[in-house]
Amino acid sequence: MSSGKRWRPRVAAVLCLLLAACGGVGDDLVPTDTDQRATLAAGAVGSTPGATALDFQVQDSADNTVRLADYLSDGATPADAVVLYFTMWCPICLSHSDHLLTTVVPRFRDRGHVVYALVDYVSGSVTLARAAEQGNGYAGSDFVVLADIGQTLFDQFDAAMGTIVVIDAGGVIRLNEDYRTGANLVATLDELLP
Repeated sequence: MSSGKRWRPRVAAVLCLLLAACGGVGDDLVPTDTDQRATLAAGAVGSTPGATALDFQVQDSADNTVRLADYLSDGATPADAVVLYFTMWCPICLSHSDHLLTTVVPRFRDRGHVVYALVDYVSGSVTLARAAEQGNGYAGSDFVVLADIGQTLFDQFDAAMGTIVVIDAGGVIRLNEDYRTGANLVATLDELLP
């Protein structure tokens, strides 16, 4: 038997084993626009809609301390909602934040108090977050820019580039998903705000 004939059956056997091991792996060819995550028990703490958000404390781009608890109904400066948008200042993130600033913020300006925060999880310092805020034209805007040094918020909310999170006055997460068109954000704020 030639050497080529000896290794071919072995290679074929290995390929068959690899293909068999990948039998349950495949693309989701029937996507849905509904949240498929499990329903949570009331009062559960976590990062998904329905869970209570853990309190956090980070610095903003002006080096002020920002705490979620301050914006909850019994906090120092209560808000009806806190909106977190996770940005890395890329063109996609900037188009999302521009949409927030020019479309969403004006729509809800007269309907309660909403804190809109851009979470900068890539700059790594307050100074660099401030420079990114200024360089991208958001200094003095309706956004609070949070310097997520060490990606604490990024990890806490299982975020990614372009994640939008809405937290209500009771600390319950109402939305945690990719921004896409902003339609779910608008629907969530419509439901929450007076």
